[in-house]
Amino acid sequence: MNPASRRRAVLEIIAVVATGVTFLVFENVLHLKLPFLAACILGWGLYAGRRLAGAPGVRREWGLRLDTLGPSASACAVFFAVTAGAILAWRTWAGWPPITASAAILFAVYPVWALFQQFFVQTLIAGNLDRLGVSRAVIVPVAALLFGLAHAPDIPLMALCAGAGVVWTSIYLRWPNLVPISLTHAWLGTLVYLLILVRNPWAEMRSAG
Repeated sequence: MNPASRRRAVLEIIAVVATGVTFLVFENVLHLKLPFLAACILGWGLYAGRRLAGAPGVRREWGLRLDTLGPSASACAVFFAVTAGAILAWRTWAGWPPITASAAILFAVYPVWALFQQFFVQTLIAGNLDRLGVSRAVIVPVAALLFGLAHAPDIPLMALCAGAGVVWTSIYLRWPNLVPISLTHAWLGTLVYLLILVRNPWAEMRSAG
């Protein structure tokens, strides 16, 4: 890894951490989560687009590729089936909460934000640390911890995200591909919000933003 690439990797990690801290302020202090998410997606989307257009090898490096799609999708499918099955079984035993029709919007919009979250955690944190030569035994818990902390101060949600982060980061480092991980994140996240936490984050963002 040449000095310029190392410098970019370090700066990207710092920028992601700063974005996460700013997100927590906008969400928990200013209560402006939705405007922040819009600005975050726009800003980081422009950065990602510029990098992808300027360096052809970045797409593969980031995990936007076909050769790892199959094994990554298979691993994510197993994780999704086991976790979703456990959620549905528990909810069947405990009783079903009321779910509004607007909750279906989550399945459509959540994948967009999940893609950005996994881009931050997997590509810019785990991927950059891997390219910097950090041991994967260190990368996995660090990435998972940061993913959990991004959902502070909600302790149950932090714990669930950190646990899932261990699985997703392990899959990403073995078969780098953002698409299956992001979709699994979005759909499991929707199930967790609606059936475990009994919350509708879409409605929460609209009322708070």
